Amino acid sequence: MYTKEQLVEKIKNKNSANLDKISTFIKLWRIDSIYEDEKNIEYYDDLAVYKLNRGIKLKDLGKNNEEISSIVNNGTIVPISSPIVQKAQIQTKPNHPIVDLNKVTVDITTQTLSLLAESVAKKITNEIADKIKQSNVFEPIIDSAKIKRDNEILANQVESLLEENKKLITRNILLQGENAKFKHVFGTWYIREQ
Repeated sequence: MYTKEQLVEKIKNKNSANLDKISTFIKLWRIDSIYEDEKNIEYYDDLAVYKLNRGIKLKDLGKNNEEISSIVNNGTIVPISSPIVQKAQIQTKPNHPIVDLNKVTVDITTQTLSLLAESVAKKITNEIADKIKQSNVFEPIIDSAKIKRDNEILANQVESLLEENKKLITRNILLQGENAKFKHVFGTWYIREQ
């Protein structure tokens, strides 16, 4: 969620990026905030950033504010910027004293609800994607795959060394048997026994 000041930083066209112009565009193009806190600070989502950037491009192309409002809101009925509050007077029976009570009704269109749901879903998706990018979720999986591959290579090398060792042991036994057939006479002289 972004405040109006943060929206100014998100605008791509820096010539149109000041707080007064952004506030005017939001009002003229009927771009709704998704939340307003107790201090009356309005917060906007990524959809509002997209609509502002698109509207500024259309403004540069010479479109008027009504056309821009229609285009950035996808040519549909522009969602209401705040719920409509209607006053209705409740009448009591004539034999009782008249009590003037106000009944408050809130009119929220399905379009407003769908836009709100869409912006919340987009925000959640973006946050999840950012969390996955920031965390090293896949690092252990990649590391374990490398370790497994290294273990397989090491196992193959150990098997080849064992085979070579068996050949060397057999060759050593054969040479010791051949060596036993010779008898030392003197110095470097040996005689083969039959």
